[in-house]
Amino acid sequence: TPPIPVIEQPSREPMIALTHSLPLQPAQVIPAPVVIPVAIPKAPEVPKEAIKNALVLPPNAVKAGSTKFLNGIWRATIDVKDPITGKPPSLRYQINSNNTGTVRTMHGDNITCKSDVEVGLMQSGNLIIKSRGQAKCSDGSRYPLPEITCTQGLSGPAQCTGRYDGDTVVPVTLIKVSK
Repeated sequence: TPPIPVIEQPSREPMIALTHSLPLQPAQVIPAPVVIPVAIPKAPEVPKEAIKNALVLPPNAVKAGSTKFLNGIWRATIDVKDPITGKPPSLRYQINSNNTGTVRTMHGDNITCKSDVEVGLMQSGNLIIKSRGQAKCSDGSRYPLPEITCTQGLSGPAQCTGRYDGDTVVPVTLIKVSK
């Protein structure tokens, strides 16, 4: 085999000397920020037969600002445990055509609690169900109620959350029980 020819490289110009006029510093390795995963609350389990009656915010009603689709009795299951019974509280809403209604719940030894509620649609399209303070109970006590906010996705039931005093937010499922 013949020898491989060597091609000479033209000489390069000498490098320009660096001056101290720029703020030059040696490179540093900066560790990536630690990402802490945030747990997103999971919606409470809903029986498959109940999903057909789950709350859906009709686009035409939302656009018109009408809450007539809410008229009737709704069961709200909240994904928290009642400190007395250890079970999730179940709230029963009776919504009237004038954007008002009542909410009832039962806990402990058949203690019933009741409060008036108001419903409304925000300009954002979110539905708000708000009680007028804590529910008054048959034993003279008060029962805390959440302010419920529902947002309609592109399909399926509305996604609802309940906000208690402070920043406690929990998933809520609203199911229509009767008209």
